[in-house]
Amino acid sequence: MIRENIDREWELTDGQPLGSVIANIMMETPCRIVNLPHDFTIETDPFPESPGHSGTGYYGGEIKTYTKMLDIPDECAGKRVIVEFDGSYMNTTVILNGHTVDRHLYGYTPFHVDLTSYIKPGKSNRLTVIVNNSAMPNSRWYSGSGIYRHVDLLCAPKIHMSPWGIYAHTSHILNGTAFVIVETTVENHTSDDANLWVDIKLVKEACGTEAGTGKVKLHIPAGEKSVGQVMIAVENADIWDIDSPNLYTIKAQLTDKETVLDSDSTLFGITTISVDPINGFTLNGRSLKLKGGCVHHDNGILGAASFKDSEYRKMKVHKDNEYNAIRCAHNPPSRDMLDACDRLGLLVINEAFDMWTIGKNANDYSLYFKENWEKDIESFILRDRNHPCIIMWSTGNEIHERGGLSNGYQWSAKLAAKVRELDPTRLVTSSVHTLLSGLDDDDVEMCKEEIVRQLKSGETIQNFDTEYGTKVWADYTEAFCAPLDAVGYNYLAHRYEEDGKKFPNRVIYAGETKPMQMATYWDGVERYSHVIGDFNWTSHDYLGEAGLGKAVYQNLAEADRGFFGTVRSPYPWRVSNCSDFDLCGFVNPQHFYRRIVWGSDMTYIASHNPKNYGKKEIIGGWGWPERENSWSWLNFEGKPIQVDVYSAAEEVELILNGKSLGKKPAGKENSFTATFDITYEPGTLEAVSYTAGKKVSSDLLKSSEKPVGIQINLENNELTADGQSLAFAVVEIIDADGNLVPTAEMKATAKVEGSATLAAFGTGNPQTKENYTKGEFTSYKGRLLAIVRAGYEPGTAILTISIDGLKTVSVEIPVK
Repeated sequence: MIRENIDREWELTDGQPLGSVIANIMMETPCRIVNLPHDFTIETDPFPESPGHSGTGYYGGEIKTYTKMLDIPDECAGKRVIVEFDGSYMNTTVILNGHTVDRHLYGYTPFHVDLTSYIKPGKSNRLTVIVNNSAMPNSRWYSGSGIYRHVDLLCAPKIHMSPWGIYAHTSHILNGTAFVIVETTVENHTSDDANLWVDIKLVKEACGTEAGTGKVKLHIPAGEKSVGQVMIAVENADIWDIDSPNLYTIKAQLTDKETVLDSDSTLFGITTISVDPINGFTLNGRSLKLKGGCVHHDNGILGAASFKDSEYRKMKVHKDNEYNAIRCAHNPPSRDMLDACDRLGLLVINEAFDMWTIGKNANDYSLYFKENWEKDIESFILRDRNHPCIIMWSTGNEIHERGGLSNGYQWSAKLAAKVRELDPTRLVTSSVHTLLSGLDDDDVEMCKEEIVRQLKSGETIQNFDTEYGTKVWADYTEAFCAPLDAVGYNYLAHRYEEDGKKFPNRVIYAGETKPMQMATYWDGVERYSHVIGDFNWTSHDYLGEAGLGKAVYQNLAEADRGFFGTVRSPYPWRVSNCSDFDLCGFVNPQHFYRRIVWGSDMTYIASHNPKNYGKKEIIGGWGWPERENSWSWLNFEGKPIQVDVYSAAEEVELILNGKSLGKKPAGKENSFTATFDITYEPGTLEAVSYTAGKKVSSDLLKSSEKPVGIQINLENNELTADGQSLAFAVVEIIDADGNLVPTAEMKATAKVEGSATLAAFGTGNPQTKENYTKGEFTSYKGRLLAIVRAGYEPGTAILTISIDGLKTVSVEIPVK
């Protein structure tokens, strides 16, 4: 099978073409050239009247048409030609040479479209893709729009291996020898039966050394598929593990013994997983607690567009900061994201759906679920089942049918059975929460008064529970949970002990948790063997569900005026603001607190902005107190300030400009926090942690002066001329000594010249009216991020950053 990437140079036009080619010619619709992956929503400006409101970050939706001329060589005559989309959001129509070939409705699953019947070999063929994201709201967060993942063109003989047709899994490992079962699916699109061989070879990806071989003969009836299976012994196997993510390449050849008719390959890792309520989750025979984060599909200021480099960077910030697991929230990720997890050693819960038959938004996937769930589950699993990083397949998140509504119990069993049919080697899961949204009318009457009180209070009712709901929860959800190998408990730590006794065979993990409760949830993970991990909401910030973690301040005298709510945040809120890493991947203070909860002996200073001293901070349900690892508060000399120090040690000493301000208790008994009320004085602030009188660790901060310059820090120093490679440049506003000025908020301009383009320029600021694609943005906490995208020609790219009043700076980036 010949696989060719066709991301380069598509024509993009507004709206969709008319039914007649002549009419379209007469219209002379203007177009522009774009390279995929491409998100056309991120190029637009948010607006207050957006139908998705804060849920989509105040972005809207449109219809656009992508067109590409395909030069199909004469050699493709008599062969099958297929186009593979890794993701297109959403309601995608594929047209070839004027013929409507297929439609794909779900915006997150990959799909194939067979072009064979309409291809004209030896000629130019017009491939048209209409992407319709105009029916909003259809998501609970920012979805992006367009062909936002890769597109490949496949060409294969009439008898060929199926796309995603190689499936490998580890049978067992004994005395260092791994026994790997490889299944290969072959399709026969001729009118004659065929008897052919499949030769399999395993090769170590790192060095190319052959590690094992096998072959199997297949009978493939005319017009049908057949699956061949062979077991291969791999001696001295290199195991895939989170600490040593070793990979193999599986190469398959379809032959008649003399001629190679077709070939394909895939990456694979040798690993074993299991789960039980006594040993918990085990990877390669050792018990492991999951330190996990929920991650949405967007790539921050790039929007939904998925690049290998952006996905790798997003996953690497997790690995570098002690995460070992990721939960995809709440839909299938890109192939590049999973490839990154394979290479970094991150475990993944791969999730299919956020809803089934009962919708959460007026125009969401629930409209298509009954007719499309099976083909979407198939593509979801067939593409991904060789990834060693995947430990669980999730059939859904907080499904409204979990209490039995709309045949929910049958759906749970049906989806679990389908998953096991396609991959019996992984765990099947789904995440559940309280029953507020899972009760029928009679049950709602039983707790109506409680619900009304909650609504009137102004607080969010997401995951709200009632006394009645708590009473019936276990009984109502058991049939839903019974087909699962592990159950995600979203915000249900209070049920760990009771359900461990009531359902002694149930394995639980925290599918979602709130930042302010992280210590409580992790304590449950450590205490109970049947609770295998915690996935916080969220580890990486995302567009949409804007203001989920926002904070407001009131004077103490006004602090009884009620909670401000988190259901809908006003424009220009754009970002959730609830995460360990912000939209640009910069680490927030709450993550260092999490590291300490996980067992780190580090000390971390988190100071509160002195402008809010004496005010009551009211934090959203998914928020964290506004704190900074900074001692630079210009114009607040002599003013009171509150300083938190995060530490697992017994006590913490705070030292300002060499003078001790005393010690305070910290550690688990004091929520890992020592709080000091002091007077702000520029200079150095040091916190030292002690246990049993001995120093454990320390943190030291230094005040910065006024901004005088710009500094560009390139995370990677060169690009590949493939149209996909990205360079990430952290732009910092600095003082005369080169220190970051974290209070600097200054309008900056980014420009890229030469063999690359500016893909995005922005910050993690949760409230902004600025556009990430226009090259102008205001710094936030003294920083910005510029993302440079390589072109297809070698040369040099020059990134230039300018800010009024500061010297303009540039860096050169080779494009090879």
